[in-house]
Amino acid sequence: MFFILVFGTRLFGKSDHFTVDGQEAFVKTKFFHVGYMPCAPEESYLYLKDGTVIQLPEIAGASILWAWLRYIATLLVAIPLVGCILTFVMLTTRDVWPWLCLGLSIFFFIVLIASYVYKPKASEENRQKYLEMLGIVHHTNIQASEADPLLSPKV
Repeated sequence: MFFILVFGTRLFGKSDHFTVDGQEAFVKTKFFHVGYMPCAPEESYLYLKDGTVIQLPEIAGASILWAWLRYIATLLVAIPLVGCILTFVMLTTRDVWPWLCLGLSIFFFIVLIASYVYKPKASEENRQKYLEMLGIVHHTNIQASEADPLLSPKV
């Protein structure tokens, strides 16, 4: 019997979606993984639709969260499904447990698909940080008196 253990580094946790000049940008984190389970985050990258990749100075927390949530959702699909199959194959019972396991597996499969379809947006703070890394200055509408009290007119 062969046992293959897959490990190494891989990108997980696509998150922090935002647009820059009409093109999509997002963040992914490189994890050390064992059996495709994201274990230890190593570094995060900012990806642009045109193929530009920028290494971020710090690891993106949202990307880590989404990587682990998606992995847990995968487990929540697999475990009830295996339980359902084993119950159907090994037992000829009329219990409700196999059907409950199948229902849970289908529910978590829908949650898993939704987690990949949903594009978590970057917070305004993170978006500003990413734009600064790209060299794009995003101006906000601040009155001169709010920006510098010395410039406010004396009344």
